[in-house]
Amino acid sequence: EGNTRGLFKGRTVVSFLTGEPEYLDPLKDETPEGWIVTGYPWYSIKTPEHDAFLKAYQAKYNDYPRLGSIVGYQTIKAAAAILAKAGSSDPEKLIAAAEGISTPSPFGEITFRKIDHQSTLGAFTGKTALKDGKGIMVDTAYRKGSDYLPGDAEIEKMRPKD
Repeated sequence: EGNTRGLFKGRTVVSFLTGEPEYLDPLKDETPEGWIVTGYPWYSIKTPEHDAFLKAYQAKYNDYPRLGSIVGYQTIKAAAAILAKAGSSDPEKLIAAAEGISTPSPFGEITFRKIDHQSTLGAFTGKTALKDGKGIMVDTAYRKGSDYLPGDAEIEKMRPKD
């Protein structure tokens, strides 16, 4: 509707998530072009980790993955790795096992940081474009979460003091 009314004409638009297939697919040829977005350009990621995931996903589901597919897959894989390392479902053992654990992912290795339990799984950024009547992401880059999360000293400063 914003395109129809000229809302975005002459403006730079930054839009979180709009580059995901979940958002681009329904827009089809109405995809706005040139928006700066985060998303999942599954069709242009050329790494061994992602290639293996993509082939397995397509073989099982006869479809392409969405970002939700990656998040769900990685959540279960991380939980399994933590459970295996903990050897128990005891909450304290699970917490200890999760701290600093690294696991492979379709986007490369990720780590759950010890200091704040944050995953270093990153995000793809790029711009929206049209190709063959469908919305896609172009000029994409993977941004590692570890490059953007605050460092240990900064986290310590943010924590409440007793």
